[in-house]
Amino acid sequence: MKKLIFILLTQFVFAQQIPIDSISYEYFYEKELQQIVQLKQQFKSKPFNAKKQYEIAETYQRINCEDSAYATYYKIYEHEKVARTFKKEEYKELLFQLHKVETSKHNYDKETRHFLNELRSLSKNDSNDKWRAKTDQELAIDYFVDSSNYKVGYPKLLAVQHSNYYKNNKEFKAATLSTLGNFSITLKDYETASSLLNECYLIASQNEDHLHQSYAKVNMAVNQLYQQNYLAAINNLNEVETIPNKKYLVKINRIVHRLKKRVYDSIGDVENERIQTLYVQKYDSLVDDFRKNSNFYEIDVAFQTKEKDKKIKELDLLQEASKKNRIVFGVLLFLVFLLALYSFVRWKKSDRNKKLLDAENRNLGIENEKTKTELETVKSLVTNDYILLKNKSKVYLSELIYVKSDGHYLNLFTTTKKEFVRGKVSEIEKQLPPNFVKCHRSYIVNQNFIKQFSSTEVFMENGEAIPLSRGFKF
Repeated sequence: MKKLIFILLTQFVFAQQIPIDSISYEYFYEKELQQIVQLKQQFKSKPFNAKKQYEIAETYQRINCEDSAYATYYKIYEHEKVARTFKKEEYKELLFQLHKVETSKHNYDKETRHFLNELRSLSKNDSNDKWRAKTDQELAIDYFVDSSNYKVGYPKLLAVQHSNYYKNNKEFKAATLSTLGNFSITLKDYETASSLLNECYLIASQNEDHLHQSYAKVNMAVNQLYQQNYLAAINNLNEVETIPNKKYLVKINRIVHRLKKRVYDSIGDVENERIQTLYVQKYDSLVDDFRKNSNFYEIDVAFQTKEKDKKIKELDLLQEASKKNRIVFGVLLFLVFLLALYSFVRWKKSDRNKKLLDAENRNLGIENEKTKTELETVKSLVTNDYILLKNKSKVYLSELIYVKSDGHYLNLFTTTKKEFVRGKVSEIEKQLPPNFVKCHRSYIVNQNFIKQFSSTEVFMENGEAIPLSRGFKF
């Protein structure tokens, strides 16, 4: 009966959701996209204005176009290293945003921290602890991502709570509580996580901080999901959709629908799980499309074309009204010619910029091809969730902990049994999905069963220690 009530409730909620066919960047961010185009046109023929470019970068960042935001922030950074038109605090904020956007990039190496280190150097003699607190929070997040540095990251984040900036700035306090709540979920301390996230949501609500209200509710849903409190998880996710947040909305919505999909999959609600899958696919496609189109080239052209079409329609109406007046008609034709010439010149410049961007993205193209190949392999593995050994035994991937090579034979260790079969590591490696990695010439491990790792060994959840090759990195 409870399950039936749960399904009926969620069916009602689905009726309130955004129609799948309406999901697009124009749907969420038409105003922001127009603003970017207008700002670019306004300052295209004028000297470089760092503050106006900063507005463009912030808008890009707010609507999840991180590549374009990063490129724009970096242009400002290069300009400010020479011109120094920003005040000290403005320049520090620029460095911080560069670091934030850089860490969101797909292949970011957290050992660099170039902009964060420059910010720490500039702020070491500050009379207040604002930047010390913010940079320590970023370092804690970096350390926590690496499972071998939990003991470094978590205390560093707890120490941030003693800073004056944490005590006096509600937005930063909400951000810190949200991150601590997320960390506590990862450490399976669900009671502490609940307390931290409730405090985060209360502070964000009082401060009308819609972004951290959304983050708090998303993390609350994750916390409930791990505890199998599915109705509470759905309620929190539904509340996210009622918060009037506009920042990072596309990616937040994608997370919400992914979590809903997990809930319905967990309770065996096939129909609702299918609907959420469609939403996730739509948001994945949307984010992926914009990742490929660096610096909003296609969007700029699309909006410019729309504006040009509007002007041409207006000129057509004027042309019909001016048939009796050859002089006015001639002037309008001349204006159309100038408009076409202007559009052509602008297109040529945009095309040149596109070629430069294409040159920068060649390496990304190679990476994408590799990813496609890996995805094809994953698709085939998802169809069959097991591998068939030469001795006709089935080994389910979800139970396989690791594989060990022993001469011309292989030992396969699962959660329930051990298989011994003739073969090579290189042969079986091709049959396994990406979560299986070859950490040593004789071992392949399932990352889902890794408990912890050091520079020389990987510790599995079944208590066994696997040797790690020198220089190998997960």
